[in-house]
Amino acid sequence: MKKFLITVSFFFLTLPCFSSGKGIIDLAEYHYNNKEYYNSITESMRYQVLYPQGTLFPRSMLIMGKSYYKGGDKTKALNTLTECYNKFTNIEEGETALFYSGIIRLDAGSYYYAAKNFQEYNYVYNNGIFQEDVLINLSLVYVLAENYNEAENKLLEYKKIFPDGKLRKKAEELSVMVAEVRQRPEKSLLAAGLSSALIPGSGYFYTEKYMLGIFSLLTNGALIYGIYDGYKKKNQFQMIFFSVIEFSFYNYSIVGSVKSADEYNKNSDFKKEVLLGFKTTF
Repeated sequence: MKKFLITVSFFFLTLPCFSSGKGIIDLAEYHYNNKEYYNSITESMRYQVLYPQGTLFPRSMLIMGKSYYKGGDKTKALNTLTECYNKFTNIEEGETALFYSGIIRLDAGSYYYAAKNFQEYNYVYNNGIFQEDVLINLSLVYVLAENYNEAENKLLEYKKIFPDGKLRKKAEELSVMVAEVRQRPEKSLLAAGLSSALIPGSGYFYTEKYMLGIFSLLTNGALIYGIYDGYKKKNQFQMIFFSVIEFSFYNYSIVGSVKSADEYNKNSDFKKEVLLGFKTTF
């Protein structure tokens, strides 16, 4: 009898949660927090089918969009979050969905559309809950797009609006990095190629790829020695064998040095450092 009464009491206590769908949403969030993204999406969809007019419908879309993103499907994540924003622009879930859309596009390397999302956020949600994060992420977008003037403007705007903001340290670090990269001299593609043509691997040293430079220098040196050794021994097969391999390595050293100079000028390593050190997510 006692067990029966406890069971009945539990049923009536939890009934309001399940009748409103809150239990389903809580379960969806539980799965999301445990990185069970498929289950989280399934529970979110279940709520949407059972409660198409439910008050937690916007929240279910937000959870579903985040789960798609964490599960690796950025397209469905963006579609879900965009729909959430369009349907629920005037509430917090819509605001959050727009901000998350910008984060996903930044992560995907779609800097133009990421900037559009963040700019739209600033226009629609003046003094919104993500304003501080948006300014930093806009700065990141402009840095990664190599628009350093606009990046510095956004960083100055951030420091002016949020002098003691939670992201102040990141803003300072990013400002230093931008100043350094702007002072960084470009490398000549011609000089890199000619250097490696004269001394294999030296083009890599010119572009500060020292390990590649050492590897290229030693490899080409060893192959040239193999050719010379074959010449001394009058071993024609050895000479031809090592000559063919050396020809490939020699040309690769030149082409690789030119490519290395091009990557240096494009600041690819700097961009990776920026993304790793400053990218925000959810």
